[in-house]
Amino acid sequence: AAIIMTLVYIIFIMVLGYIVGKREAKDVENFYVGGRRIGTLILFFTLIATIIGAASTVGYTAWFWIRGFSQLWFTIGAIIGYLIYVIYMNPRIWKFGKKTGAFTITDFLEYRYQSRLIRYIAGLLIAFAYAAITAFQFMAMGKVLHTIFGIPYEWGVVISAIIVIVYTSFGGFWSVAMTDLIQGILTFIGVIVLFCVAVATAGGFGNILASVPPKHLSLFGYVTPVQALAWILVFLLGIMSWPDLWQRVYSGKDLRTVNRSWIAYVISILAFTLFVGFIGLAGRVLYPNIKDPETLFPTMAMDLLGLGGVFVLLCLYAIIMGTADSCLLVSVMHFVRDIYQYLFRPKASDKEILKASRIGVIVVGVLVLVLALVAPSIFDLWVMSADITGATLAFIILFGWRWKRGDKYAGLASILLGFIGWALGYLGYSPWGLDPIIFGGILSLIALIVVGYLRPPVPKEIQSLIDELWRK
Repeated sequence: AAIIMTLVYIIFIMVLGYIVGKREAKDVENFYVGGRRIGTLILFFTLIATIIGAASTVGYTAWFWIRGFSQLWFTIGAIIGYLIYVIYMNPRIWKFGKKTGAFTITDFLEYRYQSRLIRYIAGLLIAFAYAAITAFQFMAMGKVLHTIFGIPYEWGVVISAIIVIVYTSFGGFWSVAMTDLIQGILTFIGVIVLFCVAVATAGGFGNILASVPPKHLSLFGYVTPVQALAWILVFLLGIMSWPDLWQRVYSGKDLRTVNRSWIAYVISILAFTLFVGFIGLAGRVLYPNIKDPETLFPTMAMDLLGLGGVFVLLCLYAIIMGTADSCLLVSVMHFVRDIYQYLFRPKASDKEILKASRIGVIVVGVLVLVLALVAPSIFDLWVMSADITGATLAFIILFGWRWKRGDKYAGLASILLGFIGWALGYLGYSPWGLDPIIFGGILSLIALIVVGYLRPPVPKEIQSLIDELWRK
């Protein structure tokens, strides 16, 4: 029954991706941002399926088992970051995309800072970061298939990678969005089912709260206020440069659609975190001596739900798949647009770029698969690459929407100092033990402001664009 259930789901997803892609993804704009005509429901679920992945389920369950409500500081940082998008960035991103035909963060950075070099640097940083994130998702999917069927982990990784590569190459963002609709729905069903059963089996909320260590119930149980602030800033800075979020803003059919889907998304993330958090706390009561807390989610699913546990793990597989396809597409988008098109084929036709993008999904997907199989420390690589993009790009993005100073020299100085700060922090040389992304971000901000005031204001063309983006 488990095999049949999984095979039916996999075949359904691949067929759906093929049908939608063949019908919709006929040009580059449809392949990368869904023709800028994605509605509220699909946009909401593609946000959910993209951001909620292996770390948000398996990772969060383990982390709540380890440190309880102290884990919420990460979520608080993420929510603040999402609200900055809703209030400050989303209207500008959507209007900029509509005005210029932009698909990516790097489209904005090149236009705003009038620098092709900034585009190349940012594109490479993002492409490699998202390749690493994709590899991490392939690894997590392989572990799920190993848990369900007992097949070798490596085969699980290979099978999972092939599925994602095939349907993503069919239709790009349209295939991703339509499959994310299914995966997003399954995400909530699976997590809510396990949440209800886990809480009930652990004796209800009262018994859980009475049984876990007291430190688990405090926001500062396992962290100091300084560490809590650092966790907030790590997520807040990192989120500013997440290109999959920009891609979803660009894809909305109008600004009202974007706002509705994002507000619903922020509320859902809060609810989802509490569901996963109490699964972790229930696991602390039911499995107080588990050796590897990162096995808690699949262990609880199989132990508490029987055959229903297979369904929950299939939901988990869908969750991770929704992150993998989006991250793969983002990585390909930056390799193709920022490297292939601008360096080698600047006059390429829309048809040629579409073909290169489909081939790129296959080539990058296979390279990521190899990375997932040979690099057991891929999680560290993911964290490292995500930190680099936050330390180098966050402030030139935030200031770029409003500040009428800061030319290409200020932008390049900000990226360079941000990278140096990150590198020093990573090597253990940051002051007061600041996280690498925070130390890098501080130096990036200082460089942007100092060089920005030493240089003339940006050209009138850019000043006019800034004013236009801020008009209601």
